[in-house]
Amino acid sequence: MEKTGLKRSLAALMVAALLILWGGQAQAQKKIRFAYPSTADMGDIPSLLAWNQLKEQGFEVIPRFFSKTDLAIQAVIGGEAEIGAAAGIAVVKAIEKGMNLRIIAEQVRNEWQLMTPVSLKEPKQLEGKRVAYHGPFTVTEALVKWTANHYKISPKWMIVPGSEVRAEGLMRGQIDATPAEIADVLNVLESKPGQFHVLISYAKIFPELLGTVYFTTIDYLKTNSPAVEALIEAILKAHRSVEEKPDRAKEAALKLLPGTKPSTIDAIAKTYRELRIWDVNGGVNRQRGETSLKFFEETGLVKKGLLTFDRVFEPEPLEKVLKKIGRR
Repeated sequence: MEKTGLKRSLAALMVAALLILWGGQAQAQKKIRFAYPSTADMGDIPSLLAWNQLKEQGFEVIPRFFSKTDLAIQAVIGGEAEIGAAAGIAVVKAIEKGMNLRIIAEQVRNEWQLMTPVSLKEPKQLEGKRVAYHGPFTVTEALVKWTANHYKISPKWMIVPGSEVRAEGLMRGQIDATPAEIADVLNVLESKPGQFHVLISYAKIFPELLGTVYFTTIDYLKTNSPAVEALIEAILKAHRSVEEKPDRAKEAALKLLPGTKPSTIDAIAKTYRELRIWDVNGGVNRQRGETSLKFFEETGLVKKGLLTFDRVFEPEPLEKVLKKIGRR
């Protein structure tokens, strides 16, 4: 996920404090250090709720919030954390480089939306326009360059890290189009009503494309399968809980995301439900995995023929959990 967290600089401290309060006096038997790739945002809400549930089962999850995706991945590789969350393509690229990692479930689905001023009414009008994306070998680059190839246009490319930063640049007239996360899309629409719109919903065009994923090392999977399964089960129950009772996600978000407006939280939660951003079955299966790898290959993010589903994913823990709690 691409987030600068400028409006949520206190979120990490708030999350840590609230998790301690929620945990009460329970004595955890096993600690799981968890690496997040940024400060907390709406996509993290179910997992943060899940950590509280795990305390009752003898697991203490210790969240750590990193400033960049690469740092969260390195924390898991280097043993500073046991499990982490990161953009699917970032984990796939690490595996391509030979890192000892596997994807075990999905945190949030692909949520990217291409935003433009309302004067741009069709993708072909992006010809020669300033189109910004996060950086090389990222999903945002793949999506906008797919757009250019599909509609046979040649925009002026700009690299601007951070969905929130690009959204601000769009409102200031510094760029003409950019892929943005749902929270930033809604912020733009609320801040500048009638001036901007979603030109392309990549979430709807590529619903099978993996978004942010949960991952760990092969070694941890081999030696701590009960902990991995317990964590996945708690996450899926949290996904199902917030789908059944949306107010629970809003209540938690108001506590954990102090810089976000209540009206924005309502809109984000509504859009998340409509797009089923939190997958109640964990998101990872062979079809979605292979579809995502094919997309990454076709857009030049990974080398063709090098990676297979079994090289990148370990679905067994998720399958065991689904067998236990049932599919929906």
